[in-house]
Amino acid sequence: MLVSQNIDTELVLSDPFPLVVVKNVLPLELLADIQRALPPLEVMLQGKPFTSNQRFNYSAADVAANSDIAAVVKDLVSEHLGQAFLNDIIRLFHKQILVHYPNFEERFGPISALKAGIRGQDNDALCNVFLDSQIAFNTPVEIGGTTVRGPHLDDPRKLFVGLFYLRLDGDQSRGADLEIYRSKVNPANLDITRTASIADMELVETVKYEANTLVLFLNTPKSFHGVKPRSRTPYHRVFLNLLGEMPEPLFEIEANRDRLYGSKIATNYD
Repeated sequence: MLVSQNIDTELVLSDPFPLVVVKNVLPLELLADIQRALPPLEVMLQGKPFTSNQRFNYSAADVAANSDIAAVVKDLVSEHLGQAFLNDIIRLFHKQILVHYPNFEERFGPISALKAGIRGQDNDALCNVFLDSQIAFNTPVEIGGTTVRGPHLDDPRKLFVGLFYLRLDGDQSRGADLEIYRSKVNPANLDITRTASIADMELVETVKYEANTLVLFLNTPKSFHGVKPRSRTPYHRVFLNLLGEMPEPLFEIEANRDRLYGSKIATNYD
């Protein structure tokens, strides 16, 4: 079942950038089956060393290759790698794409004819939007009050980004919500990681880190977002990370290479 299939286009917001937030996306029984079948943290880490509150992705290829992962999880991941999902994205954001990228069709062809491929597998001779579907996770938090990522822009090659939250049962931690920002300066002053100073940002909306919540947004030069600092917890933050990447950047970013903003923001979480 596509997480996007029942979204009404009227739910798409345009300010501060094209965005839609939907709760109760999947039937509760299906959601519970997926949560129970998620691979454990040690499997997704694949032996990699890690620190507190660190981001990792467990790729679609790894999900497909792991025979111990139940079909319900494999299906969730694989269904978002096909043309049907891209068609849903186009249905939701068609008009907004042309508003933010007036020359989009000159560069990439008619929006209605965009062809989906799989990132890292297909080539741009046959496809022009490369999809990825990953089980993304942030490691347990040993130092409370830190954020895995402050306000930032995603890679300019991305056309859209989706986060479908799969918060684990028993996770009582605070924070880890998605924060939506508007830049108070234009152009925004970014470091080499495309991260902005929190002082230059206006917080517009906070999307709670709640299971069965979906956030989809168009990636634009205004699409600033970050993750609210999280309290100390032995639980990892987990979500389905969805994206569509173009063959070349949609916009340019001029980073200040002399500046590196810290991603660990102190709060009263402990």
